[in-house]
Parts: sequence; C-alpha cells; structure tokens
Amino acid sequence: METSIEGGPQLLSWSIRIKVAIGAAKEVSFLHNAESQVIYCDFKAANILLNTDFNPKLSDFGFDKAGPTGDRTHVSI
Repeated sequence: METSIEGGPQLLSWSIRIKVAIGAAKEVSFLHNAESQVIYCDFKAANILLNTDFNPKLSDFGFDKAGPTGDRTHVSI
C-alpha cells in the first residue's frame, strides 16, 4: 500500500484509495468489536496489504494488545 501511494510501481486512483481506506477501517472495527477485542497499535500504510482486487488486509500484529475484559473500559498501551 505504501509503495503504491508514494508513486511506486502502480499509482492508485482516488476511488481505489477510498476503497482501501474503508476496507482497512472495517478491519480495525472488526478487531475492536470482536468478542475477544484486539487493539491494533501499528496502523500505517506499510502494514496494509492488497490483493489483486485491491481488498486490504492488515499485517504486522507485533504491537497489538488484548482489549479490555470484564468491567474494564481502558487498556494501557
């Protein structure tokens, strides 16, 4: 994703960029709202992989944290 946005091998049109942004936001929303919540701490263009149809997939979960459990509402990062 980062290479394409910065004028790499393939410059993405605005409609595809919006598709990728919405898709990535949906993936983060899924992680945050899952039964076992995950806080994705390294959201950046370099960590968004695209398939041939420009559907985004998040990568690099090395800095992630488990979301709050029980009655807790906050997590220290």
